[in-house]
Amino acid sequence: MKKVLLTSTMLVASAGMAAAEVTFDGFGRFGLFYSETDVAGLSDTRIEQRFRLNIVGSAETDGGVEFGARLRIQSDEDGTATAGSTTYGNGNGGVVSAPEFNVTAGGFRLDVGSTSDVIDSGDVVDYYGYGVGLTSFLEQSSDFGLPASGFGGGGSVAPTIKARYSAGDFTVAASYTDNAVDTNASEYQVGFGYNFGNYSAGIAFGSEETAGDDNDFWAASFGGTVGTIGFSLLIADEDIKDDTAFGASVLIPVGAATEARIVVADNGIDGDDTAYGVGFRHSLGGGVSLRGGIGENNAGNTTADLGVIFDF
Repeated sequence: MKKVLLTSTMLVASAGMAAAEVTFDGFGRFGLFYSETDVAGLSDTRIEQRFRLNIVGSAETDGGVEFGARLRIQSDEDGTATAGSTTYGNGNGGVVSAPEFNVTAGGFRLDVGSTSDVIDSGDVVDYYGYGVGLTSFLEQSSDFGLPASGFGGGGSVAPTIKARYSAGDFTVAASYTDNAVDTNASEYQVGFGYNFGNYSAGIAFGSEETAGDDNDFWAASFGGTVGTIGFSLLIADEDIKDDTAFGASVLIPVGAATEARIVVADNGIDGDDTAYGVGFRHSLGGGVSLRGGIGENNAGNTTADLGVIFDF
């Protein structure tokens, strides 16, 4: 993303601090979203909209240790279709996220606060793959339900601590999320990843404790490129699931500015359908692209979207 430098490399006189800066980046998107809501009185089609602004502050010590912090301001529409809703499809005001802090030194990085855990971060496992549509309404992990919390969102957020170390093609990461109000609610994850040539593989294990009950889970991915075609494969399981979940996604270039995407996801729950969809992305240049897709979710309902997204 193109970054706007708010303070251009400010020299700081205090001992131990070499330089600091604040940058803004983000994106905007708008279009149409269709979903078979099966809710009386609500339209299946609504306006889709999102504005996201990331505010990133960073500083570096004389010894080369980098410190950073991030906030997100985001506005969406209400996409939750419930009986009697009076706000479905309406835009909302901007919501400010809880902050994320990070420290980087060589191949080591520590993230603290409202930050992604191991699975969500993509440090070792490709959990989401190549999403379909303007909104990525279908991903290879859609409805898997594994604990995968990330940066952003509003309201109260339980803090996460995540440590990652990379050496050459090998990466190891661990995260811990603790709800200080409820001592029975906590979660940890640990994962390992390896890149070799055009391919990468990774696996993550974790356990979530809620009200004294443990839910152990794991996820593994393998992906890469074959010629110009990108692919990602994912399998996952947890104690509370009926069967092992699996998903796959493929990116196929179509000309210099267009790509097609195909996704399939089976969440491992008896009675749910296997979700699938196809989509496209077409670059208009200057960080602007036209995106859309159509598919069927795990309830057997058709979902589709179409619109424009632009980075800034």
